[in-house]
Amino acid sequence: MGLRALALTEHLRLPRWLRPAPLTEPFEPYARALNDHWTRKRAVRYYLRGTYGLFHRQSSSEGFEPLKRLKSLEDLALASCRGRVLNAGAGAGRHSLLLREAGFDVVSVDIEQALVDLMKLRGLDQVYQADIFMIDRSAFDTIIFLQHTIGLTGTLERLRELLALLKHRLDPRGQILLDSTSPRAISSPLKYAGECELQLQYRSLLGKPFPWLWVDFSVLSICARAAGYDAELLTRGSVADDYLARLTPQ
Repeated sequence: MGLRALALTEHLRLPRWLRPAPLTEPFEPYARALNDHWTRKRAVRYYLRGTYGLFHRQSSSEGFEPLKRLKSLEDLALASCRGRVLNAGAGAGRHSLLLREAGFDVVSVDIEQALVDLMKLRGLDQVYQADIFMIDRSAFDTIIFLQHTIGLTGTLERLRELLALLKHRLDPRGQILLDSTSPRAISSPLKYAGECELQLQYRSLLGKPFPWLWVDFSVLSICARAAGYDAELLTRGSVADDYLARLTPQ
């Protein structure tokens, strides 16, 4: 998906020209922004609202170009792929195109049909509309969640649930590669700090709020062990809170 950590984006109030509208599906504004970028051949702005109610300006270029602060993580993740690859939350298909160019057999899934259609326009053929919790495409050697798309799980409980489900879609010697960032807020006794709620807006499209998860490596390791994986920290990003991890079945 390419959603940047809120603490690292510019805080903006909602522009006046954005009028209230009926809520769309959560990721429809993002999908529309990426499609407009592709059609117009230039970046467009969309907005992301976090837990504290401020809108943060984003660029659709994040769907087509690597984020500078995540590029080293992405390069290592793509170089670490092996065998048949599943790209979960594939967005505009940037990682899938790079993997295909490198000779990999890659399957791409996204929950937004508009993004599935965009990936097909960009030349990808093994592309499917699917929820990451409902993936049913036989076994994979590598599953990737890049640009923080593991955050789609929303909560630690759902993260453990997804990892347990993916064991049935992963070769016994396979791997999950994912990146995330450590939440900067302090957790309360009742809620992990990385569990938050986000909302997307593009022009007049306002998406329904959705849960999102930022998870630090130590907590990821606990969730992974509970789901039957070993967790390995592969590298840190240019921003210290960012990291790339590999999960392998025990």
